[in-house]
Amino acid sequence: MNKPVVLVVDDEVDARNMIIDFLEERFDCKYREAKDGEEAVKFVRSNPCDVMILDIKMPKKGGIAVIKEAKEINPKVDILVVSAYVSDEVSEEAMKLGATDYAVKPLEMNIVASKFSNILQKRGQKVSKI
Repeated sequence: MNKPVVLVVDDEVDARNMIIDFLEERFDCKYREAKDGEEAVKFVRSNPCDVMILDIKMPKKGGIAVIKEAKEINPKVDILVVSAYVSDEVSEEAMKLGATDYAVKPLEMNIVASKFSNILQKRGQKVSKI
């Protein structure tokens, strides 16, 4: 079985590193990263991507636009939104556009891991290391 490809999209390098480091210890996936929405859409356009962990508020292209474009390119990509700016309105819009789930920053990493695990299970890609 191929390892799921996970794209972590956040304009803050520390946030990307924290998410990747935490998940990498627990899930056997291929982790990639993008520093903004434009880079994320470019990645999805030219690479396989199973799961995207996506911040909403970023320069160049925000998360809502990324969800819209990524789902047009690859309707099967699952998107876990992680943002400090997730209001009811924003989360409803994200879910309506195809996001799978969301977590609010500051991130409780066990919650992120649980939501990520649920996404992988639904995809039939349970690849837990623990």
